[in-house]
Amino acid sequence: MIQSTIRMKFAPERLAEAREILSSMIERTRVCPGCLGCNIFEDLLDPRIILLEECWKTKDDLDRHLRSDLYRRIILVMEMAAEFPAVKFSEITKTTGIETLRNSRYGLSLTDPIAKPPEAYRPE
Repeated sequence: MIQSTIRMKFAPERLAEAREILSSMIERTRVCPGCLGCNIFEDLLDPRIILLEECWKTKDDLDRHLRSDLYRRIILVMEMAAEFPAVKFSEITKTTGIETLRNSRYGLSLTDPIAKPPEAYRPE
């Protein structure tokens, strides 16, 4: 899986336009072949900062997206940013979940039938 993140900071007068363009692209990106997810996040401490996160099944899927007309709109938004955007592409080979938190905080193992996690961390 390839994760793409773009962190952009906008001048107040460009923020609404940037949000509108990015929001209009989310659903169209999500249905692209190989797209595993596409989300926009706003920084709670500085609402002028927007993070665009996309996850792609393969590098070929990502490459096709990067060459698409749809991605040209992302480049347009990047050019609107007040500062140079932080762009990252990360290849993720392994992902863990709550078990990592349990193991780290409580020394518990999900494969140990005797270990009982605290109620707050017990999956439903």
